Amino acid sequence: MVFKKHEIDLIALDKRHQELVFVEVKTRQTGQFGNPSNAVGKTKLKSLQYVAQQYLRTTDLRNLYRFDIIAVTPGGVEHFENVTWP
Repeated sequence: MVFKKHEIDLIALDKRHQELVFVEVKTRQTGQFGNPSNAVGKTKLKSLQYVAQQYLRTTDLRNLYRFDIIAVTPGGVEHFENVTWP
């Protein structure tokens, strides 16, 4: 989903909590730059929040929501749930 210059990779529904999940997916081919999740900083999280607000406004949904990160490396996939920012 893209709004202006901001984008979210995935939007899903966590049926356990009827919660929308806005997901950022990051990949790395090597460990040279650390875990891909480290690439999601304060600026990116603010961008995700902006897109989430626009999405909720345009769809008129009233669900609770959270932000997750999926980190993909040659060694596997990690799921970071409910990522927040300072």
